[in-house]
Amino acid sequence: MSQVKRRRILITMMVVVMSLLAVGCGSKTDEGELVKSIPVEVVEAMRDSVAIVDTVTGKIIPKREVPVVPKIGGKVERVAVTVGQKVQAGALLVQLETVDIDAQLRQTEAALEVARTNYDNLEVQLPNSLKLAQASFDAVQSNYDRMTYLFEQGGISEQQYEGMKTELEVAAINLDNAKAAQGQLDMAAAQVKQAEAAVDLVRTQLNNASITSPLSGTVTAVSVEPGHMAGPGMPVVTVARLDPVVAEFQLSEGQINKLKIGDQASIRVGAAGKDSYIGEVTEASPAADPRTKAYQVKVELPNEEGQLKAGMTAQVDLALEELTDALVVPVGAVVTKGNRQCIYLVDGEKAIECPVEVLLQDTEKAALQGDFKVGDRVVVAGQHLLQDGSPVKVVAGGDR
Repeated sequence: MSQVKRRRILITMMVVVMSLLAVGCGSKTDEGELVKSIPVEVVEAMRDSVAIVDTVTGKIIPKREVPVVPKIGGKVERVAVTVGQKVQAGALLVQLETVDIDAQLRQTEAALEVARTNYDNLEVQLPNSLKLAQASFDAVQSNYDRMTYLFEQGGISEQQYEGMKTELEVAAINLDNAKAAQGQLDMAAAQVKQAEAAVDLVRTQLNNASITSPLSGTVTAVSVEPGHMAGPGMPVVTVARLDPVVAEFQLSEGQINKLKIGDQASIRVGAAGKDSYIGEVTEASPAADPRTKAYQVKVELPNEEGQLKAGMTAQVDLALEELTDALVVPVGAVVTKGNRQCIYLVDGEKAIECPVEVLLQDTEKAALQGDFKVGDRVVVAGQHLLQDGSPVKVVAGGDR
C-alpha cells in the first residue's frame, strides 16, 4: 500500500473519531442549541488528465525476422555465424562449395575468348574480302563494257564475248558472296554476347554461393552444418532485428475502435528486469482473426540494452479512454445519493453540496462536470457525514 493511501486511511479514521468527540468544536444557533462542526480533510480541485487503462497480455516478437534461403543448391562448406551473434547487412552467413562452379566459370570464360577471337578475325578479314571482290567486279565490268563495244563493231568473236560475259557473272557472284559474308560478323557479335551472358550467369552463381545477411540484426537460428546440402526454399540461417522489438497482442471488438495508430502504451515485461517500457502503436488489424474473433495489434518499443527477447510475455497497459485538461478530484470525494452524485465544497466553515456528473474516472481520480472551479476546496474525508450547509472544521489539507 502506498504512503498516500496509508495517510488517507489514517486521516479518515481521525475524522470519524473527531466527529464522535467534536462536542467542543460546536457553535450555538440563535435558539442556543449547540451545533457540532464536522471535521473534514480537503484538497483543491485541479485540472489533470484521467485515463481508463486496460491491461492485455501479449508477447515480444522481432521488429523484422528473415529466414535466409540460398538462391542455388550446393554443399555447405562453412557456417560463418552462431546463434546470438550480431551481424551487419551483407555479412557472410554460410559459404557453399564452389568447385563445380569454378570449373564452369573457366569453361565459359574460355568460350568467350574463342568467340571474341573469331569476331576480331572476321572484323579484319571481311572488309578486305569485300574490297577485293568489289575491285575485281569493277575491273571485269569495265572489260565487259569494252568487249561489248568491240563485239558490236565486229572487232572480236562471239566466243570471246561470251567468255567475257561469263567472267562478269562470276565476278558478280563473288561480290554478292563477299557482301553476304558481312552477316557472319553480326552472327559472331551475337555469339560474343551469348558467351558474355554465360560468364555473367556463372559469376552470379559463384556470388550466390556466398550466402549473406539481408539486414543488420541478430542471428536467431542456424539450420545447417558443414557437409549438409542446402537448396532454394530451405532456410539456412534466420536473422532478426531486435532493436526495436514489437509487443504483439489482441483486442476485442469493444476495444479496437478506442485505439489508433500512434497511441502510446506502457509495456511491462517481467523477465526483462525493468519496470516498464514506453511504446507506440504501429499496427492495428482492420479485420478480426476468424478463429479468435479478436484484432491483432502491434506496439513498437526500444530495446537498446537487448533485455527484451522474442517470445517473452508482455503486459500492455493501454489508455483506451482519456480526458485531458479536465476538472479533477480524488475519486473518493464523489458521493452517490440515490440516482445522483455530488461533491462537497468548503466555503468558510460550511459545506456546500455541488451536484456533478462523472465524465471519466480511474482508480484514483475522477473527471467531473459541475459548478465548481480549479482551486475550490473539495472534501475528501468526512464527506459522507455532510449535508448541504453542514458546519465543518478543516483538520487536514487546504488552508486550515
